[in-house]
Amino acid sequence: MKRKILRCCIAAALCCCAIIGSAAAECSGAALTTTDVNLRSGAGTDNAILCTAAGGSAVILASAPEDGWARVYYNGQWGYMSADYLSLSPAADVSASGYVNGTGVRMRSAASTESAILRVTSYGESVEVTGVDGEWYRVNAGGISGYIRGDYVELGVRESAPAPAQGSGSGSAIVAFAEQYLGVPYVWAGASPSGFDCSGFVGYVYKNFGYSTHRTAADMYSDGVSVSYGELQPGDAVFFASYSETIGHVGIYIGGGQFIHASSGKGCVVISSLSESYYSSMYIGARRIAI
Repeated sequence: MKRKILRCCIAAALCCCAIIGSAAAECSGAALTTTDVNLRSGAGTDNAILCTAAGGSAVILASAPEDGWARVYYNGQWGYMSADYLSLSPAADVSASGYVNGTGVRMRSAASTESAILRVTSYGESVEVTGVDGEWYRVNAGGISGYIRGDYVELGVRESAPAPAQGSGSGSAIVAFAEQYLGVPYVWAGASPSGFDCSGFVGYVYKNFGYSTHRTAADMYSDGVSVSYGELQPGDAVFFASYSETIGHVGIYIGGGQFIHASSGKGCVVISSLSESYYSSMYIGARRIAI
Protein backbone atom coordinates (compact mmCIF):
# COMPACT_ATOMS: atom_id res chain seq x y z
CA MET A 1 0.00 0.00 0.00
CA LYS A 2 2.81 2.44 0.89
CA ARG A 3 4.52 1.78 -2.45
CA LYS A 4 1.26 2.38 -4.32
CA ILE A 5 0.69 5.69 -2.52
CA LEU A 6 4.29 6.82 -3.16
CA ARG A 7 3.97 5.88 -6.82
CA CYS A 8 0.78 7.89 -7.19
CA CYS A 9 2.31 10.90 -5.44
CA ILE A 10 5.30 10.88 -7.78
CA ALA A 11 3.06 10.61 -10.83
CA ALA A 12 0.82 13.45 -9.67
CA ALA A 13 3.74 15.74 -8.86
CA LEU A 14 5.43 15.11 -12.18
CA CYS A 15 2.21 15.60 -14.14
CA CYS A 16 1.81 19.02 -12.49
CA CYS A 17 5.38 19.82 -13.48
CA ALA A 18 4.67 18.77 -17.07
CA ILE A 19 1.65 21.07 -17.24
CA ILE A 20 3.60 24.03 -15.92
CA GLY A 21 6.45 23.46 -18.41
CA SER A 22 4.43 22.28 -21.36
CA ALA A 23 6.81 23.98 -23.83
CA ALA A 24 9.69 21.78 -22.68
CA ALA A 25 10.66 18.64 -24.52
CA GLU A 26 11.18 16.95 -21.15
CA CYS A 27 10.16 18.04 -17.66
CA SER A 28 13.18 18.08 -15.40
CA GLY A 29 12.98 17.60 -11.67
CA ALA A 30 14.88 15.75 -8.99
CA ALA A 31 14.46 12.66 -6.83
CA LEU A 32 16.48 10.73 -4.28
CA THR A 33 16.75 6.96 -4.26
CA THR A 34 15.35 5.49 -1.03
CA THR A 35 17.53 2.37 -1.29
CA ASP A 36 19.98 0.79 -3.72
CA VAL A 37 18.15 0.72 -7.05
CA ASN A 38 18.99 -0.45 -10.55
CA LEU A 39 19.01 1.87 -13.54
CA ARG A 40 17.58 -0.10 -16.46
CA SER A 41 17.50 0.38 -20.21
CA GLY A 42 13.70 0.29 -20.27
CA ALA A 43 10.63 0.42 -18.06
CA GLY A 44 10.55 -3.09 -16.60
CA THR A 45 12.65 -5.63 -14.72
CA ASP A 46 13.15 -7.61 -17.90
CA ASN A 47 15.32 -4.78 -19.30
CA ALA A 48 19.11 -4.68 -18.97
CA ILE A 49 20.69 -3.18 -15.86
CA LEU A 50 22.88 -0.22 -16.82
CA CYS A 51 24.21 0.47 -13.33
CA THR A 52 23.10 0.54 -9.70
CA ALA A 53 22.56 3.73 -7.70
CA ALA A 54 23.21 3.64 -3.98
CA GLY A 55 20.50 4.72 -1.57
CA GLY A 56 20.37 8.48 -1.22
CA SER A 57 21.65 9.15 -4.74
CA ALA A 58 20.23 12.16 -6.57
CA VAL A 59 18.78 11.57 -10.03
CA ILE A 60 17.34 13.92 -12.64
CA LEU A 61 13.75 13.17 -13.61
CA ALA A 62 12.64 13.57 -17.21
CA SER A 63 9.00 12.51 -17.21
CA ALA A 64 6.13 11.09 -15.22
CA PRO A 65 6.25 7.36 -14.43
CA GLU A 66 4.95 4.86 -16.96
CA ASP A 67 3.35 1.92 -15.16
CA GLY A 68 5.40 2.68 -12.06
CA TRP A 69 8.68 3.48 -13.84
CA ALA A 70 10.36 6.88 -14.13
CA ARG A 71 12.80 7.94 -16.85
CA VAL A 72 15.85 9.42 -15.10
CA TYR A 73 19.38 10.62 -15.78
CA TYR A 74 22.09 9.15 -13.58
CA ASN A 75 25.79 8.45 -13.93
CA GLY A 76 25.98 10.10 -17.34
CA GLN A 77 23.17 8.14 -18.97
CA TRP A 78 19.40 8.01 -19.38
CA GLY A 79 17.50 5.00 -18.11
CA TYR A 80 14.55 3.91 -16.00
CA MET A 81 14.10 3.38 -12.27
CA SER A 82 11.17 1.97 -10.37
CA ALA A 83 9.10 4.80 -8.87
CA ASP A 84 8.68 2.64 -5.76
CA TYR A 85 12.23 3.53 -4.75
CA LEU A 86 12.25 7.24 -5.56
CA SER A 87 11.43 10.17 -3.29
CA LEU A 88 10.74 13.51 -4.95
CA SER A 89 12.90 16.43 -3.89
CA PRO A 90 12.16 20.04 -4.96
CA ALA A 91 15.89 20.68 -5.30
CA ALA A 92 19.00 18.56 -5.24
CA ASP A 93 22.71 18.71 -5.93
CA VAL A 94 23.73 16.64 -8.95
CA SER A 95 26.77 16.22 -11.15
CA ALA A 96 26.33 16.01 -14.91
CA SER A 97 27.68 17.40 -18.15
CA GLY A 98 25.57 18.99 -20.86
CA TYR A 99 25.32 21.72 -23.47
CA VAL A 100 22.98 24.54 -24.44
CA ASN A 101 20.53 23.42 -27.13
CA GLY A 102 19.05 26.81 -28.06
CA THR A 103 20.18 30.21 -29.31
CA GLY A 104 20.17 33.33 -27.15
CA VAL A 105 19.48 31.28 -24.00
CA ARG A 106 19.75 33.37 -20.83
CA MET A 107 21.64 32.27 -17.74
CA ARG A 108 19.92 33.78 -14.70
CA SER A 109 20.82 34.48 -11.09
CA ALA A 110 18.00 32.30 -9.73
CA ALA A 111 15.55 29.64 -10.92
CA SER A 112 13.03 32.14 -12.29
CA THR A 113 12.47 34.19 -15.42
CA GLU A 114 12.03 37.17 -13.10
CA SER A 115 15.63 36.92 -11.87
CA ALA A 116 18.54 38.91 -13.28
CA ILE A 117 20.20 37.84 -16.53
CA LEU A 118 23.84 37.01 -15.86
CA ARG A 119 24.81 36.36 -19.48
CA VAL A 120 23.51 35.06 -22.80
CA THR A 121 24.86 31.67 -23.77
CA SER A 122 25.69 30.43 -27.26
CA TYR A 123 24.30 27.36 -28.99
CA GLY A 124 26.29 24.22 -28.22
CA GLU A 125 28.12 25.82 -25.29
CA SER A 126 29.20 23.25 -22.72
CA VAL A 127 27.77 23.50 -19.21
CA GLU A 128 28.47 21.71 -15.95
CA VAL A 129 25.20 20.85 -14.25
CA THR A 130 25.60 21.06 -10.47
CA GLY A 131 22.01 21.03 -9.30
CA VAL A 132 18.31 20.83 -10.09
CA ASP A 133 15.71 23.29 -8.84
CA GLY A 134 12.28 22.42 -10.19
CA GLU A 135 12.40 22.87 -13.96
CA TRP A 136 15.77 24.64 -13.80
CA TYR A 137 19.34 23.42 -13.83
CA ARG A 138 22.01 25.11 -11.76
CA VAL A 139 25.03 25.26 -14.05
CA ASN A 140 28.57 26.50 -14.39
CA ALA A 141 29.29 28.04 -17.80
CA GLY A 142 31.40 30.88 -19.12
CA GLY A 143 33.27 31.10 -15.82
CA ILE A 144 30.18 31.83 -13.71
CA SER A 145 27.39 29.94 -11.93
CA GLY A 146 23.71 30.50 -12.65
CA TYR A 147 20.46 28.87 -13.74
CA ILE A 148 19.13 27.74 -17.13
CA ARG A 149 15.72 26.20 -17.77
CA GLY A 150 15.93 22.45 -18.22
CA ASP A 151 14.39 22.48 -21.69
CA TYR A 152 17.36 24.51 -22.98
CA VAL A 153 20.02 22.10 -21.72
CA GLU A 154 20.77 18.75 -23.32
CA LEU A 155 22.46 16.33 -20.93
CA GLY A 156 25.49 14.43 -22.19
CA VAL A 157 28.40 15.38 -24.42
CA ARG A 158 27.65 17.06 -27.74
CA GLU A 159 29.24 15.04 -30.53
CA SER A 160 29.71 17.96 -32.92
CA ALA A 161 30.83 20.58 -30.40
CA PRO A 162 34.09 21.78 -32.07
CA ALA A 163 33.92 25.01 -34.02
CA PRO A 164 33.92 24.67 -37.80
CA ALA A 165 37.25 24.87 -39.61
CA GLN A 166 35.87 27.53 -41.91
CA GLY A 167 34.55 30.65 -40.21
CA SER A 168 30.81 31.11 -40.02
CA GLY A 169 28.54 33.70 -38.49
CA SER A 170 26.78 36.83 -39.64
CA GLY A 171 27.74 40.27 -38.42
CA SER A 172 24.61 40.47 -36.29
CA ALA A 173 25.42 37.12 -34.65
CA ILE A 174 28.95 38.28 -33.89
CA VAL A 175 27.62 41.50 -32.34
CA ALA A 176 25.02 39.63 -30.27
CA PHE A 177 27.69 37.28 -28.95
CA ALA A 178 30.03 40.16 -28.11
CA GLU A 179 27.37 42.17 -26.29
CA GLN A 180 26.76 39.45 -23.72
CA TYR A 181 30.14 40.37 -22.23
CA LEU A 182 29.32 44.01 -21.56
CA GLY A 183 30.66 44.89 -18.13
CA VAL A 184 33.28 42.12 -18.00
CA PRO A 185 36.39 43.60 -16.33
CA TYR A 186 39.36 44.84 -18.33
CA VAL A 187 42.41 42.69 -17.53
CA TRP A 188 45.76 43.26 -19.19
CA ALA A 189 46.57 40.25 -21.41
CA GLY A 190 43.13 38.81 -20.57
CA ALA A 191 41.41 36.65 -23.19
CA SER A 192 38.57 34.95 -21.31
CA PRO A 193 35.19 35.89 -19.78
CA SER A 194 36.93 36.42 -16.44
CA GLY A 195 38.69 39.44 -17.97
CA PHE A 196 39.69 40.81 -21.38
CA ASP A 197 42.12 43.28 -22.88
CA CYS A 198 41.11 44.82 -26.21
CA SER A 199 42.62 42.29 -28.61
CA GLY A 200 41.89 39.40 -26.25
CA PHE A 201 38.21 40.32 -26.34
CA VAL A 202 38.04 40.68 -30.12
CA GLY A 203 39.96 37.46 -30.69
CA TYR A 204 37.73 35.57 -28.24
CA VAL A 205 34.57 36.70 -30.04
CA TYR A 206 35.84 35.77 -33.50
CA LYS A 207 37.17 32.43 -32.26
CA ASN A 208 33.63 31.46 -31.19
CA PHE A 209 32.64 31.63 -34.86
CA GLY A 210 35.67 29.75 -36.15
CA TYR A 211 37.88 32.71 -37.14
CA SER A 212 41.54 32.76 -36.19
CA THR A 213 43.22 36.11 -35.48
CA HIS A 214 46.57 37.40 -34.30
CA ARG A 215 46.91 38.18 -30.60
CA THR A 216 47.80 41.88 -30.56
CA ALA A 217 45.86 44.76 -32.08
CA ALA A 218 48.82 45.71 -34.29
CA ASP A 219 49.22 42.18 -35.68
CA MET A 220 45.46 41.73 -35.98
CA TYR A 221 45.44 44.62 -38.47
CA SER A 222 46.82 42.15 -41.04
CA ASP A 223 43.88 39.75 -40.60
CA GLY A 224 40.91 39.72 -42.98
CA VAL A 225 40.48 42.37 -45.64
CA SER A 226 40.55 46.15 -45.47
CA VAL A 227 37.22 48.00 -45.20
CA SER A 228 36.69 51.72 -45.71
CA TYR A 229 34.89 53.80 -43.11
CA GLY A 230 31.87 54.16 -45.38
CA GLU A 231 31.65 50.40 -45.91
CA LEU A 232 31.63 49.44 -42.23
CA GLN A 233 29.26 46.62 -41.32
CA PRO A 234 28.37 45.09 -37.94
CA GLY A 235 31.02 42.54 -37.02
CA ASP A 236 33.96 44.40 -38.60
CA ALA A 237 37.05 45.04 -36.49
CA VAL A 238 37.91 48.73 -35.99
CA PHE A 239 41.41 49.89 -35.09
CA PHE A 240 42.85 52.91 -33.34
CA ALA A 241 46.21 54.43 -32.60
CA SER A 242 47.25 55.19 -29.04
CA TYR A 243 49.53 57.84 -27.62
CA SER A 244 52.38 55.33 -27.65
CA GLU A 245 51.59 52.98 -30.55
CA THR A 246 50.66 53.31 -34.21
CA ILE A 247 47.95 50.67 -33.65
CA GLY A 248 47.19 50.22 -29.98
CA HIS A 249 43.48 49.45 -29.70
CA VAL A 250 40.79 47.35 -31.42
CA GLY A 251 37.06 46.83 -31.09
CA ILE A 252 34.10 45.41 -33.02
CA TYR A 253 31.74 47.65 -34.96
CA ILE A 254 28.09 47.08 -33.96
CA GLY A 255 26.37 49.53 -36.33
CA GLY A 256 24.97 53.03 -35.88
CA GLY A 257 28.45 54.51 -35.58
CA GLN A 258 29.19 52.52 -32.40
CA PHE A 259 31.62 49.80 -31.45
CA ILE A 260 32.08 47.41 -28.53
CA HIS A 261 35.51 47.02 -26.93
CA ALA A 262 37.42 46.23 -23.75
CA SER A 263 38.39 49.69 -22.50
CA SER A 264 41.27 50.15 -20.11
CA GLY A 265 40.00 53.66 -19.35
CA LYS A 266 36.48 52.46 -18.44
CA GLY A 267 37.83 49.33 -16.81
CA CYS A 268 35.47 46.92 -18.60
CA VAL A 269 33.81 45.96 -21.87
CA VAL A 270 31.74 48.93 -23.06
CA ILE A 271 30.08 50.43 -26.13
CA SER A 272 31.48 53.70 -27.44
CA SER A 273 30.85 55.98 -30.41
CA LEU A 274 33.28 56.39 -33.27
CA SER A 275 32.37 60.08 -33.26
CA GLU A 276 33.78 60.65 -29.77
CA SER A 277 36.68 63.08 -30.09
CA TYR A 278 39.33 60.63 -28.90
CA TYR A 279 38.28 57.75 -31.13
CA SER A 280 37.59 59.89 -34.19
CA SER A 281 41.07 61.40 -33.93
CA MET A 282 42.77 58.04 -33.30
CA TYR A 283 40.85 56.00 -35.85
CA ILE A 284 43.19 54.03 -38.16
CA GLY A 285 40.96 51.76 -40.21
CA ALA A 286 38.89 48.58 -40.24
CA ARG A 287 39.24 44.95 -41.26
CA ARG A 288 36.55 42.45 -42.16
CA ILE A 289 37.54 39.25 -40.38
CA ALA A 290 34.25 37.41 -40.94
CA ILE A 291 34.64 36.56 -44.63
